This record gives sequence, structure tokens and C-alpha cells, in this order.
Amino acid sequence: MAGIIERDSHYEHPSSVTNNVNEIQTRWRYHFIHNVYAHFFDDLLDYFSTYIYDRFQYTIIGTYDKAVEYLNKCQQYERETDQPLLPALILNPSGEFDNADTSSGGKQLWRFPNLAYGLNKRLFDPVYQDEQLLATVSFMRMKGEVELLMLLNSFYEYCDVRMLFLNIFGGRDRIIYPRFFSSFIIIPDELLNYTYTNEYTGLTYKMDWEKAGATEQLVRSTAKNEIVIPCRIKPQISMVNLSDGSQRYGGIDKLADWKLSATINYEVEVPNYFILQSDYLSLEANLEIRYGSTYSTNNDYEPPVNRWLYDIKWELGLDETSDTRVTVDVDVSIADVNFTGDYLYSRRYFHEVTEIEVDSTANISFELPEVVGELITDSTGGVTFVEDFNLLIVNSNNGQLEHGDHYIIETNLISPNVYQSIIIIKTVEPKVVTLKSGWMLELFYYERVDL
Repeated sequence: MAGIIERDSHYEHPSSVTNNVNEIQTRWRYHFIHNVYAHFFDDLLDYFSTYIYDRFQYTIIGTYDKAVEYLNKCQQYERETDQPLLPALILNPSGEFDNADTSSGGKQLWRFPNLAYGLNKRLFDPVYQDEQLLATVSFMRMKGEVELLMLLNSFYEYCDVRMLFLNIFGGRDRIIYPRFFSSFIIIPDELLNYTYTNEYTGLTYKMDWEKAGATEQLVRSTAKNEIVIPCRIKPQISMVNLSDGSQRYGGIDKLADWKLSATINYEVEVPNYFILQSDYLSLEANLEIRYGSTYSTNNDYEPPVNRWLYDIKWELGLDETSDTRVTVDVDVSIADVNFTGDYLYSRRYFHEVTEIEVDSTANISFELPEVVGELITDSTGGVTFVEDFNLLIVNSNNGQLEHGDHYIIETNLISPNVYQSIIIIKTVEPKVVTLKSGWMLELFYYERVDL
């Protein structure tokens, strides 16, 4: 697969229990699948000409007329006089191929990059995996047909080959699995040069595809060296037609009097798209127990009166090189549980989104009515400001916004012991929140009561 045109990004909203900070999934769709199909047709031709019947002198992929033209030129210019021209095998691929599962209702939505693409991560092993990044290839099941044209020396050879095909396929319309065919997947440049960056931890690195088993190979269709991942596919084939195409009174091609043609149906899994997921491991769960309810202008949202917060951490046992699945028993008794605080609802503020903010090329930002944190005085009389983002819940018309994922807060010292907090909502870079003019942002402030 060799051409990359589009890139889509999709943000998955974290659940109320597990907070996967900055979990971004990116998909790359292939617009040129010819490389995998070319390998498939070449391997299919090789299967019939070496494994099934190894006496074919010439094997050709193309239409019958082009194959006859090629053989006539070989006969005229390129071969020794004592070199046999027949038997020859021609594989004529049809351009009529389609999704194999659409006939059964198209229920396998995970095969499509714009439908249930997230499910493929649970069906296929990743081709790249470390503690922050997970890259998976999803496959599309395709069906089609090819025509085999066999130019034979005599009636005796015709009988032999026809009987051989009937034996190999067990008759018509019987599915057989020939063998694994080898191919490779070209890694998109965007994925090859992807650099992971975490603005909170400061971690930055480039994906190491060499450690994942990728190699460099010359690809003739792109006329350059590409970084590729080996791929093995196992098709299923069936013979739907086997007919006599002989010209007993002489044909216009002047090659063979005896011809045997077969129509072969196939179904094959071909790579369809990449999906890259970052920060996929939930190394920490922020558990919040809420009870009671206060008022919200949005009918579907009920902010709590009381909030008990806990941090729960456990070891996953996943290393950077293992390609195995890890199952974690999320048992609080074996986890590191820390009580974060007890918070009580205090007051509420509003911010109306303006048309100027929506049309701006920068993220929406505004000063908060109160600082998000506390001033702590030590034994020497010194004052230190300590941020506490649990003091604030931000709610929009589309639901609650999560700190870090949807917005960040910056607090600055504006005068001695006087601080000002500013909220920056990610509406432009990166664009993970959509707001409209006239919407109301609700700011619910809490007080910590356990100190």
C-alpha cells in the first residue's frame, strides 16, 4: 500500500472514573492499495504455476490479447529455437472487486475507518507498541474473481490439467485455502515521522520502527525505498467455472489448439488503514464519589454538592518490547489508594461565549472570578500559592469539560500575594472543544472541607 492522502483525528471523551489524559486516536486511510493486490495476484499465479502444475513454461498476468501478443513476440525475437513456448498460464485479474461482508449485511463495521474503527484494536495485535503509543493495522475483507487461461500442447495435457484442477478444488464452488501469501505494508510518512509529545510530563520521542521489525525495501510502484512491515495473508479461493476454450480448427492467435479456462473466486484480507492511539494505558484512575445535586441551567447535568476524591494507582506489568496482551485485575485492595480531598459546593459563575471568541483564531480564554488554588502560609510567615484544580468544575451546553483534556488553567502573580487564574479552552490548537456563540459556560466553585 503506497499512497497517503487523508488524516483524521478523533477525541474520545474519558469516562467519569478513568481519566486517560490527552488520549488521541489518529487514522490514516490508504488511497492506493495496488501494492498488496499486485503481490496477491503474483503469488496466486505462482501457486498455480509451481505448486499445482509446475510444467508451465510462461506465466503472465494480463488480458488474453496482451498475453498472446507477448508470446508471439517471444516466439519471434526472444527465445531460442529449442526452447518450448507451451504450456503457458495467463492470469487475467478482474477489476470487479467489492467488500466481502456486505452481502451478509455489512455488520463488520470495524473494518471501515469512518465507522466502528476503535474495535479493531481488540481484534488485531499491534504492529507497534510502547508505554505511550499503540499502532494497529485494520484489514478489509475483499472478494473478486480472476480468470485462468491455460494454453496447452495437446489433448493429453488438457485432460491431465483439467483432472488436476477438479481434484485440487474438489469440484466447483468448494472453498479451499491454498497457503499464506507474503506481502508488506508501507508505513505512512506521517506515522513514520510521528513524534510523541506530552505537554504535562515533558516526554518527547520519535517512534522506533526498527525495534518493531520494520525494514527498508525498494518499492517499484513508488520508485523509492520505503519502510515496510512484513505482512502474510491467507486467501480462500473456489473454482466456479472450468470450460474448454480450444480452437479445434485453428485460431487467430496461432499459438495453441488446446485451451482450458477456469474462473476462480477469491476472498482475501487486505490492510485498509492504520490507527494510532496515544496514552492508551490507564496508569492512574482518579475516582470521584459524588452525592447530592445542585442546580444547572442545562437540564441534563447535575453537578454534585459533595465530592470525595481518590487517586488509585496500580502496576500494569507492561514493557516496551512485549507484543502480548496484558490483563489487569483492577482490585483496589492491591492498588495504591490515596485520599485526595473532600470538597463541598460553594458558588456558581457564568461566562457567555461571544461571537468574537468563536471567530477568533486563538483558543478561547478569559479571567476566572476566583483563583483556582489556595494560599498556604508556612511557619516563617511566607506565603505560597498551591494550585488545586479540583476546586472548579466547568460545564458547557455539551456537558462537563475535563481539565487537561478540554482546558488548562494558568495562574499568575499580579501583585504581592495576589494571584489571577486564567482558563484556556482548547477550541483551536488543539481543537478538542466546540463552542457556539450565546452558549453559557457554568463555573462551579468548591471549597475543600477536610483540611
